[in-house]
Amino acid sequence: MQKIRGYIALMVCICIALLGCQKGDVLPEEEFSNIVIEPTEEMTPKEKKEAFLNEKIAGMTLEQKAGQVLFCAFRRDENNVPVTYCNESIKEALQKYHIGGVVLFGENIDTQQQTKQLIEDMQSSSEIPLFIGVDEEGGSVSRLHFSGKLDVADIPTAKEIGDTNDTTVAYEAANTIAKELKELGFDVDFAPVADIRENQENTVVASRAFSDDPQKAADMAVAFVQGLKQQGISAAAKHFPGHGNTIEDSHDGMAVSNDTLEQMEQKQWIPFQRVIEKDIDFIMAGHISTPNATTDGLPASLSYQMLTEQLRNHLGFEGIIITDALDMGAVTSYEDSALMAIQAGADMALMPVDIQKAHTDILNAVKEGTLSEDALNEKVKRILSLKYDKGYFEKEL
Repeated sequence: MQKIRGYIALMVCICIALLGCQKGDVLPEEEFSNIVIEPTEEMTPKEKKEAFLNEKIAGMTLEQKAGQVLFCAFRRDENNVPVTYCNESIKEALQKYHIGGVVLFGENIDTQQQTKQLIEDMQSSSEIPLFIGVDEEGGSVSRLHFSGKLDVADIPTAKEIGDTNDTTVAYEAANTIAKELKELGFDVDFAPVADIRENQENTVVASRAFSDDPQKAADMAVAFVQGLKQQGISAAAKHFPGHGNTIEDSHDGMAVSNDTLEQMEQKQWIPFQRVIEKDIDFIMAGHISTPNATTDGLPASLSYQMLTEQLRNHLGFEGIIITDALDMGAVTSYEDSALMAIQAGADMALMPVDIQKAHTDILNAVKEGTLSEDALNEKVKRILSLKYDKGYFEKEL
């Protein structure tokens, strides 16, 4: 009954506003968009979340929204010294550009206390809680092992895990990683690699992939995601639409997959589809050209056809689409890569080469109408929705 009265009150407010207009006048669209139902005790948890997110986004500036879609790195300072503490320039960037997430690398991670302090200081410098991410796959891709000063477990490669044919091994490996990440303050792991090890000459994926069999790779990827999720760490399966049948290294230049969409769906997409069905939080789009699957000539990370038409609409992914690092050789020739990725359907641009330019490009695109604010709001809502689920807004409720 309380809920019904709330909706009736809302309708009364709208009617009063309409009556206040002269005959033939139309209530300005922005007045409708600013109508927010505030959370009440009578609402269900889902309704409270929806009301909070709508109110939060309605109160954000365009500058804040443009910053939330950026997931940045601060690897070295202006003197090329590895960043191990939150210096003034980082604090300024976090506050000026309203950044949505920060990824740490080996050079940022020295000791346990130093890493925890770095993350805490970054969080306290940000007006909206940050995602703090890292590449922690196991095997050779482990940022936590970089300094040799952290007491962390040695996790086998994905291939070694896959060769056991036991998904429990994948789950336990991820769960161990997740416990270590959680203790330090991380909340996103850019793992697992969900690619199929199809091209045996591919040195980029190689032992980072669980298997050359799509079903086994999918089973292992699902178990790994669940192991991370058990500890509250978000997984980011990579590298959609599939890096396993390429030969090139996208760190250096464009990688090419010659599969058709039908071939991708029958093989490369099976692990991605399975983790999507298990409500994975992130999918990372690779810088992979797909000439037989798309017609725009763009890498998947910048392609509307691949990100929106296929990943979002066809595969039904409702979580956060994030690009692979935009400072990689495959996409550095695209000066507006962060904006292009956001326009194509990505929710977050990872490691833009120039944070200021990326932020300005997105702002200008909204002002010029090449990116609608409604589309930007949808992306921000996905981001804040996950941060809400992590409990980051509890003090505001």
